[in-house]
Amino acid sequence: MHRLRRYWLGLKGYMAFGKRVAVFGDFTVIDPHKVSIGENCAINHGVFILGRCGISIGNDVVLSTRCMLLDASLDPTTFAATKDRRYVEAPVSIGDGCWIGAGAIILPGVSVGEKSIVGAGAVVTRDVAPRSIVAGNPARVIGHCGDGEG
Repeated sequence: MHRLRRYWLGLKGYMAFGKRVAVFGDFTVIDPHKVSIGENCAINHGVFILGRCGISIGNDVVLSTRCMLLDASLDPTTFAATKDRRYVEAPVSIGDGCWIGAGAIILPGVSVGEKSIVGAGAVVTRDVAPRSIVAGNPARVIGHCGDGEG
C-alpha cells in the first residue's frame, strides 16, 4: 500500500508540474499552469501553492510541511466594502537552493533569493536577499547562509 501511495503522489506531482518532483505527502496547487518548478525539488505534506498570477520555483528547492506560497490575497483597502472586495496579485519567486520551512507563508510579490532559508512559521512580506536566513512574523533576517561555496 505504501508503494502505491508513493506512486500516486509522484504521479500527482508530474500531473501538476509536468515533470518529476519528489513528493512526500499530499499537496494542493491551484492553477498549476501558472506555476513553474525547477529540477530536483521536494514537496512535503500539506504544501499549498496558489498560482493565481504566477509562481516560479527554482532548482533544488525544498518546500516543507504545510508551507504556503500565495500570489494573491484580499486587498486590505477594500476589505470593509463587502460588495467590492478586490484582490492584490503579484508573482512569487523562489530562487535556486532555497528551503522554505514548515508552516512558512510567502505572500504576494515576494522574491526569495537563492540558497536562502525561511524559518518555520515565518510570514514573508518582503523580498529576501540571497543566502539569507529569515524567521518571524513578519519575517526578519536572523543570519546568512554559507560562504558562497556550493
